[in-house]
Amino acid sequence: MLAEKYTPPFGLGNRHVQTILASVGPRRTRIRKAFAQHQKVAQTVIVSCHDGIRLSGELNLCAAQPASRLVVLIHGWEGSSDSSYMLSMTTRLLVAGIDVFRLNLRDHGDSHHLNEGIFNSTLVAEVVSGLEDLQTRFKYPENFLVGFSLGGNFALRVAALALNSSLQLSKVIVFCPALHAARSNRELNSLANYVYGQYFVRKWKKSLLKKLEYFPHYEYRDSLANMKTLDDMNRQLVPIYTPFATMEEYFEAYAITGDVLARTVCPCYLHFSRDDMMIPYQDIELLADNPHLHITLTEKGGHCGFLMNWKLDSWQDVRVLELVTS
Repeated sequence: MLAEKYTPPFGLGNRHVQTILASVGPRRTRIRKAFAQHQKVAQTVIVSCHDGIRLSGELNLCAAQPASRLVVLIHGWEGSSDSSYMLSMTTRLLVAGIDVFRLNLRDHGDSHHLNEGIFNSTLVAEVVSGLEDLQTRFKYPENFLVGFSLGGNFALRVAALALNSSLQLSKVIVFCPALHAARSNRELNSLANYVYGQYFVRKWKKSLLKKLEYFPHYEYRDSLANMKTLDDMNRQLVPIYTPFATMEEYFEAYAITGDVLARTVCPCYLHFSRDDMMIPYQDIELLADNPHLHITLTEKGGHCGFLMNWKLDSWQDVRVLELVTS
């Protein structure tokens, strides 16, 4: 395990400041302004997955074509291809001459209409087959996968399954990946993290209501009002809308602890922060003992923040560019 010398400037050390300012306020405004020119030329791509499933994403090509590298980004839970951290990293990579595909997981972004089934976090098989389709249509000598939070969890499970697929992965790079959802869920349901828990409750409910605009036969609309916490939502929705009888079984199904990553042969770079309020860094000890897993643990950074100066640039962007070009 590496202890990275990431040190935020004075005044930016607080984990809540890191986490919140990474996505909202002046940083969000600056990122969107810088990305505006790239947004105009982004290509919406619908990838075909197994069983007729479709996922959407945005492909950005750098100015220097043809590029030799493609980086696929996977957002966190209830994020999207247009999340601030996705756009920030895309801009930096494009300037460096690297093409980027920003994938939307099912029912994220404006993709609720593409599939009748409702999103759940175990649906990694469709991401694998979708990326296989992407690589068939857009061929690059080097392919990289980057994930944030739940997207990092997905990216690592893709890496674990790559041996049994046609996927070509040069490296997988993740930040604050969800290791075991049961423990992360416990943190988000704690009083100390009430604000974050309620943020995800609101976002999840909004997504479920949007799903009803396209598939009104689902019967959860009236019951949503009585669900006040993430525990409430998981306990009521998981047994009905996933193959799992309990939320405990569901959480276990997409955990990446234990032997899940034992057979992964793609180099994987995992980044954690000790002050992350959502992902308990102690769970690193529960990962498989695999020489292809390279773990970096910082003292500060919050949850997918890692802001490194008062311009609110993120060390995540610098780190990914370093690993992709090294």
